[in-house]
Amino acid sequence: MTVTVRELSRDESLAILAKHHVGHVGITFHDLLRLKICNYMYSEGWIYARTELGDDLVRAKHHPWAAFEVDEVDGIYDWRSIEVSGAVEFLSADMQSHDWFEFENAVRLLRTAVPEILTADDPLPQRVQLVRIHVDNIFGRESRVGSYRPLPRP
Repeated sequence: MTVTVRELSRDESLAILAKHHVGHVGITFHDLLRLKICNYMYSEGWIYARTELGDDLVRAKHHPWAAFEVDEVDGIYDWRSIEVSGAVEFLSADMQSHDWFEFENAVRLLRTAVPEILTADDPLPQRVQLVRIHVDNIFGRESRVGSYRPLPRP
């Protein structure tokens, strides 16, 4: 058996990021690293997600940087992994806030996956904080059994 591992192009990596809606976000503060699974949507250079209020948000506000990862796994040697790092912005529903437009944009995007988000029927009503992570850096890798074959086009 031959296993081929290669780096994905930026376009291939962004296509995988846009295709999925569940990933892991990593937030660090001093020597503490926290990884959390989250639902997200990707659009125009930003990852939009929502989270619960808590210690992780306090840490991220002090150090507004995050890592993000999405994986596709078809088998032990057949996988694609995308890593992103970038600045984190906290979005507010306050119409006086400079990011109100981005908050509304995030709600619209997230509702394409779950229409009930931030309504009375929200399946996770405790997730009230919307954030977005800028795709400052992106790195993708792919492992395949056998020789290289291109990813299918979306």
